Amino acid sequence: MKNESIARATFDGQAGGTSQPRKHAVRKAVGSLAVTLTALATNLPAAAQSNPAAYPTHSVRIVVPAPAGSGPDVMARLYAEQLGRSLGQPFVVENKAGASGNIGAEFVAKAAPDGYTLFYAYNQIPTMNPHLFGKLNYDAIKDLAPITVTLSTAYVLLANNQFPAANLKETLAYAGKHPGKVTYASYGPGTASHLAFELIQDATQTQFMHVPYKQGQVTDVMGGQVAMVFEPFPSAVPFAKSGKVKALAVTSAQRLAALPDVPTMSEAVPGMELVGWQGVWAPAGTPEPIMTRLQAEFARITRTPEMQKRIQDFASEPVGNSSAEMAKMIQTEYGRWGSVIKAKNIRLD
Repeated sequence: MKNESIARATFDGQAGGTSQPRKHAVRKAVGSLAVTLTALATNLPAAAQSNPAAYPTHSVRIVVPAPAGSGPDVMARLYAEQLGRSLGQPFVVENKAGASGNIGAEFVAKAAPDGYTLFYAYNQIPTMNPHLFGKLNYDAIKDLAPITVTLSTAYVLLANNQFPAANLKETLAYAGKHPGKVTYASYGPGTASHLAFELIQDATQTQFMHVPYKQGQVTDVMGGQVAMVFEPFPSAVPFAKSGKVKALAVTSAQRLAALPDVPTMSEAVPGMELVGWQGVWAPAGTPEPIMTRLQAEFARITRTPEMQKRIQDFASEPVGNSSAEMAKMIQTEYGRWGSVIKAKNIRLD
């Protein structure tokens, strides 16, 4: 009986906690375990985000600084669909249009650099906007990290059919005889359609008259209210082929298959070339393994026959270059447009 009582007392002490030192030890161990589990749970997302094999672990937002249905929006949705298939998580497009793309750019620039907010946009934002706007709440060069350029698009110089020139060379000769009298439309001050003529004027010492528009440019070119306009290639080709306007030049380095008889700008002005492009960025500071994986996926998708056809259907050229190559493009264009904008004192604020 004595041994049985001792045995029962020992068992009851372990189970019921009649021993205060043992009770304290158990509570301490449980508390330490809870802290450890909490720390592990807290650090799991960070570990997953920095691990290219685990990324992404939940949905990814792609911000587009243009309205739904626009060119960048359509392309972003095509990429989002393919990324969702290959990476196993939804990629959701979110439109944040306005202020020449600055609203969307600022949102992404200030987002967490974790790979779950991306930016699908166009070259004007990092190469022109920093010079056009004096007070931006973000730095497009420092706050946005390039991933890849997806596509490039040329422009076509369209003129009304009564304009007495058949190409850019003849246009320059005519403008030289009528300085400041030949009109051209643009999509507004500081846009590519405006700055292209600033480059041409500087390179050829000719003078044109700028007529900024918000919409209806090509309609007025057709009607003769304004002589010409640089129109993005996807929308320019149907107009040119309709016969309602004539194409004087393309801004690409080589002639384009869709308009084989239209000379390049460089045939009239050596070295003159102008292309727009779309690309992908992430907030600066996004872990390198995630950046590498995203670049590889976007580039892989760009090389697929399906995506190449869709890009070419938009009268654009697939690119899919490296992050370093994209950064170099931005640096070159930043300097080029900065010089023009500063010299002409063009401001949008």
